[in-house]
Amino acid sequence: MQWLYLYFPRLQLDEYEILQQNSAQTVVVINGETNTVMQCSMAAKRCGIKKGMGLAEVSAINHHTEIIMHSPASEESQLEHLAVTLYSIASDIVLCQPDGIAINLSPLIRYYQGLDNFVALCQQTLRTCRVTYQFGTGATIEIAQVLAYVAINSVKQAHSDTQQPILHQCPLSATQLALKDIEQFHRVGVRQVGQLLQIPLDELSKRFTNKTITYVLALSGVKQPPYVTFHPKQSFDHYLELPFAIEAAPRLIRYLAVLLRKCCDYLHHRNLATDSLSMVLIQREDSRCELTINAGTAHQHFDEWLSLIELKLERLSVDSPVTAIRLHCDKFTEFNPENLSLLDTVYSRHAENMLLGKLLARLGSQSTYLPQAINDHRLENAVSMTPDTNAEPSLERSSRQSALPHSVSSIHQPSVLLPSPRPLCEETQIVYGPDRLHTGWWDTLKVKRDYFIAVTPQGQRLCVFRDEHQHWYVQGYFA
Repeated sequence: MQWLYLYFPRLQLDEYEILQQNSAQTVVVINGETNTVMQCSMAAKRCGIKKGMGLAEVSAINHHTEIIMHSPASEESQLEHLAVTLYSIASDIVLCQPDGIAINLSPLIRYYQGLDNFVALCQQTLRTCRVTYQFGTGATIEIAQVLAYVAINSVKQAHSDTQQPILHQCPLSATQLALKDIEQFHRVGVRQVGQLLQIPLDELSKRFTNKTITYVLALSGVKQPPYVTFHPKQSFDHYLELPFAIEAAPRLIRYLAVLLRKCCDYLHHRNLATDSLSMVLIQREDSRCELTINAGTAHQHFDEWLSLIELKLERLSVDSPVTAIRLHCDKFTEFNPENLSLLDTVYSRHAENMLLGKLLARLGSQSTYLPQAINDHRLENAVSMTPDTNAEPSLERSSRQSALPHSVSSIHQPSVLLPSPRPLCEETQIVYGPDRLHTGWWDTLKVKRDYFIAVTPQGQRLCVFRDEHQHWYVQGYFA
């Protein structure tokens, strides 16, 4: 068996440079517990800043250095996103937190007709993700990991004559041995992997734990410890640490666009669509602002989702500055683009649903009403305008019928229906009618009316009726 190990030494810094669109800044990522440098940009390295330096020493070298606190949650989310991306070209993947991914190369040799072809494809995939990485290969994950840490960056056959000398020359600091074990080996002059592998196991078992012995066996290629294969979640969930706190909600759109792009790519690669996104704005003092963005129909289009999020943020005010964002989506349906007729240029169901989505984003579900047909000949009762208060919007919203119900006679269908009938107070001339409507005897809204179409001197057509008391009312207007 042969493994490829991908080591990502600066995940948080890579994402920061993408967000800021500037890789020439002097930036370091600091461990909040030890106040030491964990990651540093190329500009910081040119200034003499190195990994492991203290914060005071960094400030003394360059007081213009930008400081970022390390966020394990952000790196964990990035690493999982990279694993999901690589899953499309290799299925046997092991997630090695906090900064590595291992890929089993053995089943890929025949599929890609050689390791070089797969490695080239893997490198191309990672370039599109814009991340810094190092890699190595070996008979076990542990061997490949050590070679990746020393940036061997080449594919070697397991147990080859060229791989063994390189592995034996690697320092113990490149291994996963505990720091106290490494110090103990240094005291007896063991500083390289080759020297470690020459020690008999009987001698090691007298001074070290079973965990250390198991690791040494894996490092020698004798036995691969058990591992858990990575499988992508059936949902999209990504966490982003902002480079600085943001007080105005509309200014978050620049960073939300990064998360949204990843979400739309996730949907596109799986031929999925959604009509609901959940967003959590994490503020100082661990306070949270949870939002739900609903669309009128399930889709996967980046530009349309971005416009809905912009509308949502325009009317949002936050209590304290936002320091991180989480975007989540777990309501999916199969993406099925609507096939419209080439002659259908006036009406589009998709355009109607997009308009509904914008109204939901700007006004909220409590202020957005949808007409629902009721089987009733009384015009004032034939349509119910109820607010769309469904907390979990249906993915089948696009199939709703928005047309008003048809009454028995065309005279009962004015283009504009008044909220309630009002007395007829102007001179009119009857041009059609009467058309009697006698219904509602089973409830408290009994009506007995004679409907007419009347025309005003200005030419406006009215829907009017005369009740049983011979009073005239206007019900609506015809276009």
